[in-house]
Amino acid sequence: MPRCKNLVSQYVPQGYGYKEVKLPCGSTSIHGTELICEECEAQLGKQYPQGWVNTPGDKCIHGTYVGNRGGRDYLCGKCEDGI
Repeated sequence: MPRCKNLVSQYVPQGYGYKEVKLPCGSTSIHGTELICEECEAQLGKQYPQGWVNTPGDKCIHGTYVGNRGGRDYLCGKCEDGI
C-alpha cells in the first residue's frame, strides 16, 4: 500500500558486504515486511499509539493489543501460555 513518494533504503547482502537499494515507501522489503519512511512511521505512531497499523483496535481476550507491522502472529504472554 503506497504511503508517500519518499524512498526508503534497505541493505541487501552482496558478496562480503551489502548493497544499498532504495524503494518507495509502502513497498515490500526483502524480509517480506512493509517499508515505511521515517515521516510516515512518525505519523502512524501518532495515529495508532498501540502499534497496530493495519487493524487498529484489535485486542485479545485479555485486553492486550495484538499484532504489529510484522504481522498478525503476535499474542500476549497470557495467550501464548494458554491462560
